[in-house]
Amino acid sequence: MTLGQRLSEWLGIRENEVGIVAVSFAGAFLVMSFVGLSATLRETTYQAEIGTSNLSYVRAGVVFLGISAAVLFSRTLGLVEPRRAMRVIALLLATGMAAIWPFLGSSKTAVVLFYLVTATGTVLLASGFWLVVSEMLVVREAKRLFGLISAGGTLGLLVTGLAGALIAKQVETATFVPALVVILIAYAGLNEFVPRTRISCTPIAPNVRWNDSIALIFSRPHLRTLTAIVFLAAVISMLIDYQFRQAAAQVFLPDKQALQSFYLLFLAGTGAVALAIQLLVTTRVMTRAGVTWSLAVLPLFVLALSAGMLILPGLPLASGLRGADSTLRKSLFRSGVEFLWVPVHPDTRRKVKTFVDTMANNLGDGLATLMFFLIVTKGGMSSLYLSPLVIGAGLVFLALARKMGLEYTATLRRRLADGDSGDLLAEAQDGLTLGPVTLNRIDLTRILSTLALDPDDSTAVRSAAAVEVAPVANAIDPLDPQAIFASTDDEMVRAWLGRGEPLSVDSIPDLARLLARDRIRDATARRLIAIGEPAGPPLCLILQDNSADFVVRRRIAGVLGAIPGEAAFNGLIGALSADRFEVRYRAARSLSRRRAEADARLEEATVWEAIRSELSRGRAVWELARLLDHDDPNLPVEQRVTQRGQLSLEHVFRLLSFVLDAEAIYATWAGITGDNANLESLALEYLEQVLPKDVRDRLWPFIGDLSAEQSRRAIRPLDDVIEDLMDTGATLFGGDHRQALARYLDKSNADGLPESVDTSD
Repeated sequence: MTLGQRLSEWLGIRENEVGIVAVSFAGAFLVMSFVGLSATLRETTYQAEIGTSNLSYVRAGVVFLGISAAVLFSRTLGLVEPRRAMRVIALLLATGMAAIWPFLGSSKTAVVLFYLVTATGTVLLASGFWLVVSEMLVVREAKRLFGLISAGGTLGLLVTGLAGALIAKQVETATFVPALVVILIAYAGLNEFVPRTRISCTPIAPNVRWNDSIALIFSRPHLRTLTAIVFLAAVISMLIDYQFRQAAAQVFLPDKQALQSFYLLFLAGTGAVALAIQLLVTTRVMTRAGVTWSLAVLPLFVLALSAGMLILPGLPLASGLRGADSTLRKSLFRSGVEFLWVPVHPDTRRKVKTFVDTMANNLGDGLATLMFFLIVTKGGMSSLYLSPLVIGAGLVFLALARKMGLEYTATLRRRLADGDSGDLLAEAQDGLTLGPVTLNRIDLTRILSTLALDPDDSTAVRSAAAVEVAPVANAIDPLDPQAIFASTDDEMVRAWLGRGEPLSVDSIPDLARLLARDRIRDATARRLIAIGEPAGPPLCLILQDNSADFVVRRRIAGVLGAIPGEAAFNGLIGALSADRFEVRYRAARSLSRRRAEADARLEEATVWEAIRSELSRGRAVWELARLLDHDDPNLPVEQRVTQRGQLSLEHVFRLLSFVLDAEAIYATWAGITGDNANLESLALEYLEQVLPKDVRDRLWPFIGDLSAEQSRRAIRPLDDVIEDLMDTGATLFGGDHRQALARYLDKSNADGLPESVDTSD
């Protein structure tokens, strides 16, 4: 494994994602370089040229200007794709900055304009950047990669902070403006490298109005909660920033250059910590702890440090509080919030994301500014009195983070329902038979002989579909059911069954044995169903008898789906733990036909037990299917193993539909078995949210999005797989054919098949 491969594995980058990550990382670097440098320049320039007394007024102007710009940007997305819109935004900002630059050192109006343009532009730039990235990545990719992509932005903040600190004492503030222009032009050019195949070129409906965006936000619980979280985070951050800047001004002013150097060094320091969090923590928290904890870490730190501010006020603790807010907002919080936009429908995301980012951030800043104005500016009180407000907002933030976790799962469920999934777990046909699939033991001797393996063991396995019929006399008493049941004349038996002759309950077991005969199985099933509820108990006894004819048992499992009564229902529940897979499979299908009754009466504990049992039984079959997938899929063994593995997995998902949202499970099945990458990603993300950990861990090696290295680490010896295959009683191979199977696999290995099987616990 090369160094590059090791690095990609450690960072969670798959081979087909390298280009996307490179473009996104570079874009984040440029955007956040602009955000960080412009924020420092506008704050220091404004304080140096105008002072802080009127800062609340200009920030209020940013709120109104930002909302207007967001509405205009949303309307632009109705005409062009986000990539092109971002290029226009970047070039317009660069032009505006170049026009203001000559007057920045001599005009207070230019200082105010610089403040308004950069503050508004950074929100649009950052929001639009993540909008583009969200359209490039599906949910599972975003969960793995957003932390790394955000690290690019954090690195940009770190670099600009260090560079600014080194030259701040040698040059004037206005000297940095050309650097901002260059950054914007570079970002505009970078948008040309965004993969076209990853971006939808279909614009949303034009003429999006601000009230349309607001209506969408309030109509979707996910968007409402997300907007409230962004709003509260902005309020908290701005209140903390006021406390921090007032504490810093008290220490450093009137030395303006010292104040600017402190700000730049602080920016660089928090950037370094945020970068470490992004690379080492963010992805792991998001993938292992989930969305709720990704959001909750920030308010937990804020609550603790704000409480400390009430006890030990001053620049050290104010710096620690602002540092925690800054680092976590740039890392865990930013990645978590942006990730929450990915499962939102693209049309909705384009209509409201920038509006939410701008409105929520600006209104949050505006509310915090109003609080500062009333308490500090007009009230004449210390900024320390803002801490109780921060603590209150932090408590609400924690509650919303928990709610957001629930809304996220609900959004995944709704998006799955929106997909073109169809009910792939629904019954394949409406007739009495349950489909053409018959999973008998494979005659390996016959199959392997066609592959020129010439095994020594040549004992054939009797097909379970073959049944012995006792010889009967030529003369049949048409009134004697026992004589009819023993007859080899299928046409006569079918005619007799069609007449609906009365039968005693004692005759039901003999009648049920006719299910083994393919030519009269449907007529027999109709006759059993016509008997109704009294047929349930005797049929259940046969179903539970492991020594009974297997074909009869599996077909009884189908018949019981149409027989009313508690006995038939309980028999089907018991059959979920039958020894043969085909019986379990058809019992679950029959319960699906009795969906209303199953939903009302099935105990979740019983179904979860059946699911866990099936995962243990099916593991070796799924492993073997993955092993044989390396060989010719058209060979008989591969076809049977693959078919058995698919049906076993389908059976697990059908069982899941009894304990989880059925429509969502149908859609997840469509996702993992189809070729729609977005639906598959949504399906896996939904399953990761709702499955118990032990179930998810057993299932994930066969349906999950494992990396090449994760798959390699999951390999176990072939002998163990074969041993499990035999010990679990899987009905693919058995008896004298075990050695034949081993020799077949050995030959396959000689042809290049891997000697181990992918699996993991």
